[in-house]
Amino acid sequence: MEYGICNLTIVPLRADEAHRSEMVSQVLFGEAFEIQMKSKEWTKVCMIADGYTGWIQNGQFLTLNEMQYQDYLSLDKEYVGFEGGFLTNDEFRIELLHGAVIRKDFAYLNDRRLKQFVVPHAPIDQTSFQLEVSLLAKRYWEVPYLWGGRSKFGIDCSGFAQLIYQSFGHALPRDAYQQAELGHTVDFLSEIENGDLAFFDNEQGRINHVGILLDSETIIHASGRVRIDSMDQEGIFNKELNKYTHKLRIIKRYI
Repeated sequence: MEYGICNLTIVPLRADEAHRSEMVSQVLFGEAFEIQMKSKEWTKVCMIADGYTGWIQNGQFLTLNEMQYQDYLSLDKEYVGFEGGFLTNDEFRIELLHGAVIRKDFAYLNDRRLKQFVVPHAPIDQTSFQLEVSLLAKRYWEVPYLWGGRSKFGIDCSGFAQLIYQSFGHALPRDAYQQAELGHTVDFLSEIENGDLAFFDNEQGRINHVGILLDSETIIHASGRVRIDSMDQEGIFNKELNKYTHKLRIIKRYI
């Protein structure tokens, strides 16, 4: 089995082996994956963190054998905080975005010196998590929506939820409908706690949207841009459009 590690700031994960193919997600620096198939210009991969599959252009990652990969896993893992940072030496500098993975002293850095990074501390209790997740989510306010995006330069609804939860050591799947299959159901709006996730469905009953609840009446979510809207038992109400834009299906708690 061969593995790979993203060694660039952020690269697209595509549905097929072509630049014109849909970007289904993005891979951040330091994230690892299994290599499933290779072609002349592209490699099909399966992400280790969430099992998501797609194609990455060759030249946008480093290949590891089994022994190198196990060495990589044995090192302590830290996530870069919202402020970001960079890796640098005398010749170049690689920017690190929020959510990038740092494993210190691994040989793949090729003597690159870790110059600066910010790592969020895992919360010590539920109250701490609720406060910190809300503060971090609000840092993404007005970030543009991008299908498949996972960064402050563009993000989609499920990528937003996944990235925020990941920052506190809680792994979520990539897509909203997958995220909705986990956690514990919150039955009443009055029982909502900030940090809970609300899921919404389309006319066919398929879950197609997710947002992070700031309280029982307010949600932050990526729709056109990362925005804060009001929510009730019917769904999300957009004051700018003066209408409900998303129909509430279920609320889940993971912590």
